[in-house]
Formats: sequence, structure tokens, C-alpha cells
Amino acid sequence: MEDFVIKLRLQHYAPSSISAYKNALTKFLVAFEGHDLEHLDLKNIQTFLQKLQSENKLSATYQRQIIVAIEKYYTFSFNRKLDLNVLYSKRKTKSSIKHLTIPEAKALLEVCTNIKHLCILKLLYGCGLRTAEVIDLQHNDIDADTMKIMIRSVNGHKDRTVPLPKSLLKSLYQYYKTYKPKYNLFEGQNSNQYSSKSIQSMVKNYAQKANIKRQVTPHMLRHSYATHQLDHGVSIRHIQNILGHKSIKTTERYTHITTVSNTSIINPLDYL
Repeated sequence: MEDFVIKLRLQHYAPSSISAYKNALTKFLVAFEGHDLEHLDLKNIQTFLQKLQSENKLSATYQRQIIVAIEKYYTFSFNRKLDLNVLYSKRKTKSSIKHLTIPEAKALLEVCTNIKHLCILKLLYGCGLRTAEVIDLQHNDIDADTMKIMIRSVNGHKDRTVPLPKSLLKSLYQYYKTYKPKYNLFEGQNSNQYSSKSIQSMVKNYAQKANIKRQVTPHMLRHSYATHQLDHGVSIRHIQNILGHKSIKTTERYTHITTVSNTSIINPLDYL
């Protein structure tokens, strides 16, 4: 297990993802304690998942998480590539992408009086970053000259740059003067790095202060960024690059919820 965790860290997986895969793999290792794991066949793994499904009613997402953990374990430990595609849940569940309205996003930012928290909120909503990407930001990732932010690879995603909003730059200057972070852009009280749990708690608290009558998560701010950009006619390819999606199909999910008006799209004749 220790070797498994080390290899995930070397592949730049976020702490929350490592914890999830570790917990998933633990179920597998406990179930097959004393077995010859290296030569376990697909039928054994299928029986394990069926039993787990009947006892715990696994969601499609958690079932996939367990399967991915098993696949990674065999690759790391035995250099054996398991083909477990047949065990993935084929049932597609339609889950609506939850996002804030523009007035809600504005209210969320306005009730935030802590400059450190405000910078984090602006990165999540104004740049569409993942929580893990915010946590991993360092001083030299912010380039005020080119107005760009370098986003380092997280969970196997490629490095990319995103535009640095002027409003965020102004807040960051104020934040630097107040907190003077040493290495990571955002540091915890007792560690060199801010925690995802702290960000989740912070977003939840400000949402309540803003009188938003539903649960708000950091990832909802990322969804809100994509949705609001589409609403304003921004190219879906541009949004794909900003969000760091490998496939355009992932970004296309937002086209089902956007309310972009035909009147906001400029006709090519109007450019002439």
C-alpha cells in the first residue's frame, strides 16, 4: 500500500484522489487476503465486485473508482495490465451540472472579507480551476507581465496556462502584502500547503452568508465559470483549453445548460 501511494504521488495525483484510491484498494486487498494476487483472474474480481454491489449498493462512480484502483495496483506491483472494461458500469446516469447564477456568484464574492479567501474564490470561479490546482499554485506560477497563470499537472492532466483577470491580480497584490507566503501561494496555519477540506468549508460558509439556498462546493464554481462563459458566447474550444479537458465531449456537457441568447452572437456580416 505504501508503494502504491508513493507511485500515485509521483504521478501528481491530488491528496483527495490518493485517499479515495487507497480506500478502494483496501477493500480489494482485505477481500483477497492470503490469495495469490499476482495471478488472480477476471472471474475472481468480478465475483468480488458483485458481492460488494449486493452488500453495499455501489454507485456507478464508486464502482469505477474501485476498478481503476485495482488496475493501477496491478500495473504498479506486477507490471500487469488488466483489462477490466467489461466490469465498468454501462448505465449512464444523467446528473445535472450544478452551477451558480451570476447574481449568486457576485453575492458570494461580495460577502467575503478575508483577502486570502477572496483570492481562492476568484481562482475557482474567475479562472475555472480545480481545488487541487489552487492548492498546488506557487509564487512563480503567477506572471503579472503576461497576465497568465501557469497550472501544473494534476491527476495526469497536462500543464496549461490560463488568463489572469485584472481584478484577481489586484487582490493578489493585497494578499501578498498581508500574508507574505514563502513558497506555495496559499499556505495553511500549520503546513506549507492549504488543504482541500479548508477550501470546501470556506466555500460552504460564504455561500450561507450570501444566503444561497443550496449546498455550494468548490467544483460548482468551476462549473459556473464554464457555464457563464458559454452564456457570453465564448468559444467552447477556448473553454476546453482553460478548463484543461482532454476531450471536447467533456466540455460539451455545459452546452446543455447554457442559456446563451441568439442576440448575443455577432453575425459575420456585422464585422464588414
